[in-house]
Amino acid sequence: MFSQLMLLAVVMSIIIGRLVGTKISFAKQAMAALLSVVVTTTVYWFTYVRHHELTNDFDFDMPTVLWLLSMVIASLIFYLLFEMFDPIPLGQRGEPLTDTRNPLSRLARWWRRQRRYIQVLYIALRNGVGKNLSIRRSAFSDQRLAVALRKTLEQCGGFFIKFGQVLSTRSDLLSPAFVEELSHLQENVSRLTTKQVESILVKELLKPKDELFSFFDMTPLAAASIGQVHRARLREHDQEVVVKLLRPDITTALRRDLDILIRFARWASRKSAWARSIGFLELAQGFATAMKEETDFRIEARNFAQVSAAMANSRTKVKIPHVYSEYSTATVLVLEYMEGASVKNGEAILKENGIHGQELQRQIFDCVLEQIFFSGVFHADPHPGNVYILQDGTPALLDFGSVGRLGSLQQDALKRLLIGFEQRNAYIIMDALLQLIEPRQEIDKEGLENAISQLLVQTAYNTSGGSDVFVQGLFRTISEFELAFYPMVAGAFRSLVTLEGTMLQLNPDFNLMEEIKRFAQTYAKAFLPVSDYSDLKSAATSELLELLPFIRRLPRRIDNLSTMLEKGQVTFKVGFFSNKDNASFITKWIAQLLLMFAGMAFGGISIGLLYLGADPASDMSLLSVFGYCGLVISTILLIRGAIYALRNLKQHQE
Repeated sequence: MFSQLMLLAVVMSIIIGRLVGTKISFAKQAMAALLSVVVTTTVYWFTYVRHHELTNDFDFDMPTVLWLLSMVIASLIFYLLFEMFDPIPLGQRGEPLTDTRNPLSRLARWWRRQRRYIQVLYIALRNGVGKNLSIRRSAFSDQRLAVALRKTLEQCGGFFIKFGQVLSTRSDLLSPAFVEELSHLQENVSRLTTKQVESILVKELLKPKDELFSFFDMTPLAAASIGQVHRARLREHDQEVVVKLLRPDITTALRRDLDILIRFARWASRKSAWARSIGFLELAQGFATAMKEETDFRIEARNFAQVSAAMANSRTKVKIPHVYSEYSTATVLVLEYMEGASVKNGEAILKENGIHGQELQRQIFDCVLEQIFFSGVFHADPHPGNVYILQDGTPALLDFGSVGRLGSLQQDALKRLLIGFEQRNAYIIMDALLQLIEPRQEIDKEGLENAISQLLVQTAYNTSGGSDVFVQGLFRTISEFELAFYPMVAGAFRSLVTLEGTMLQLNPDFNLMEEIKRFAQTYAKAFLPVSDYSDLKSAATSELLELLPFIRRLPRRIDNLSTMLEKGQVTFKVGFFSNKDNASFITKWIAQLLLMFAGMAFGGISIGLLYLGADPASDMSLLSVFGYCGLVISTILLIRGAIYALRNLKQHQE
């Protein structure tokens, strides 16, 4: 009978575990039930059984019922503990986002992640990041924090250095002190060994290496944090190619470091209003998303194809390598080999072909701006190493692991921004900016327009670099008003800033805004498709055709509105709950509060019933039975509410 009761208790515990809605594995549920049986039975034996003689006819007396109830409650507590210390992140529907098959390896990964996070936090505190985040921002404190942040990212290594390099291009958010300091970050990457290269090729290539390539150089042309590039020759096409290999185990290291980077950014944002104002956490999350894409070469191959298709009718002669998709995988990318040199080392090629640096600079610059303003798919990282000069003097763009995309709304707003600067019109510039920045609850439009107007006056008579001063001032204004560009728009600006540094290698007299104005004049019809009467007529006809459906519906809508006004049926909605995220958040927490309230109510009522049913003459009254049942229900409701709260904290917000 005793073994039957234990089996019953285990079954009850597992059933109740399902009632509380836990997402832990079945093995952990069984372990929780077993632990509850062991703990409560031990207590039951020491406190009651050893002092009483049990007969074969096991009685359901008061101590026995208390033992069973305590077994159920103990199992619920173990469920809660397992849920609290379960490291598995959950998606928005509560599904596990990591593999749960091997708890030991998952525990080992958790420990490595925690150790790495402690190491990063220790480095940050040792370099004074925490101390400098807490003080009020000034030019002096910015310089100290910039140095501390640069040292921290440098000593953490890996993807932290790459994140710092990305931050160094965000002059729209960061002060010059940060941009200057973070621009000194350099990666120090070791090359893969020949054995590692052979292992990757055997594992990832669709055919043996010697069947695909007649020649494969084991010495890499270049190495980076994500992968490295080798020169080879295809047997089938007798074509020279470059083979890009993804570093082994990079995905594991990437996931660990990006998770820690986001946690570090969240810590900095909690500690500093400045970090919150520049969106430091959002920057880290955007960087993490971009890096995950760069570690899948199938995405890079698709980027090559999209940009090549978009540039098919380009006026420029910039070349993009062909991708041999039939030989490429997620970890191996086979590209056309291009003989040449980077713009930094291509002066000899230009002299040999009699090409002026400014001529080549304008071809490359116009190519990238065509991508940004017209095609909407653009090279997001045109640094000198990714811009080549071929042996015949033709420019080429390499490495499309990082690609930005702009919608037509953002493209139109960028065009209006340029037109506003040309006409010195603060309202046009502000109107364009409002379409390029992330929406906020309150934006001081009058103050923003006035600040832009003052900036235009300050730069109007600046004979040296007035346009560049305007760009820097515009970024500073955006930062002062605590605004932030959309990530894709920030990517376009980052691409332009990077491109400016590359163009200066070819033309020391390069001026970003002057060249953009020249580009706009060259492509005037695309910027403002009204150059003569016929264009004006065509544009007006096109706009009228777009408005025609709305114009047709307008009389009916006016009639409906006037009818509603006559009947007094016009209502206004102020919708905090019209936002799905707000409604979901409030609904979720109200439901949990109601659940916890119900649990506490049941607990209070049950205690009252137990007090009323306390009869010394009998072992258990009917009121006591209801009281103990109520306590079980109360415990279930409270534990369920606690588990739901924990699950919500672990869910990833996409």
